[in-house]
Amino acid sequence: MLFTLYGDYAYPRGVDLWLGSLVALGERLGISEVAVRSAVARLARDGWIVARRDGNRSHYALSDAGRRLIEEGTRRIYRGEGTAWNGSWCMLTYSIPEAKRAHRDRLRKQLAWLGFGPLGGGTYVSPRDVSSEAEELVREHGVETFSRIFSARLSGPGSELDLVRQCWDVGAIEAQYETFLRHYAPLYARDLRRHRTASLPDAAAFVHRFALTHDFRRFPFVDPDLPASLLPREWAGGRARSLFEAHHALLTQGAQRFFSSIASLGARLRAG
Repeated sequence: MLFTLYGDYAYPRGVDLWLGSLVALGERLGISEVAVRSAVARLARDGWIVARRDGNRSHYALSDAGRRLIEEGTRRIYRGEGTAWNGSWCMLTYSIPEAKRAHRDRLRKQLAWLGFGPLGGGTYVSPRDVSSEAEELVREHGVETFSRIFSARLSGPGSELDLVRQCWDVGAIEAQYETFLRHYAPLYARDLRRHRTASLPDAAAFVHRFALTHDFRRFPFVDPDLPASLLPREWAGGRARSLFEAHHALLTQGAQRFFSSIASLGARLRAG
């Protein structure tokens, strides 16, 4: 919830958020004050957000690590159409000792976030040129001496599509997109009708847009963003993205107005 709030609202505006505003936004989303405060404390403890005191009030902004995560997520979620694939694979291999097992486990999760798929034997591949991001990642975990990054082309045996099937369960990913489409297509039609008759309150636009973004934000964790030439025809991910972008744009003005009214609570209380 907090990453969605910061990524979709606070960070693009360059603002931090008063704890009371976070609690008020959480309440609108059906999240208790205790849960919000617990989540804020956990993210601060893990280094994703940092606190700033203003009198007796605490305001929270993204840390450098939090900003990097949001920027990568934003790039993946709101990306434009990519260029045609040139047939090159970014390959990362590692042989990390057991003493660094915790780093190895965290590295695997973050490699999936970057769009890498497991080829086996400590080898991961991506059809995107994410070599600089991968290099930064292994450096961050202190395992650069156990890792190597290559640019490679498949010469056989088998085809690129065989390699895709080995590294990713494309059918399972498409099924998740189909579930998203079945859920949000009727909600988009409903909001479109209400928008045309000016009967969609700003608070409702905020709640609906938040749920939409929060659900779509999960896809970069499971979808490696494969080029069109490596995907099935009529890929559900493309249809889901089109629906997301149209629905998101429809709700933006009202949602932003509501967010601004809550985010400015701290300043209004200070002025009062």
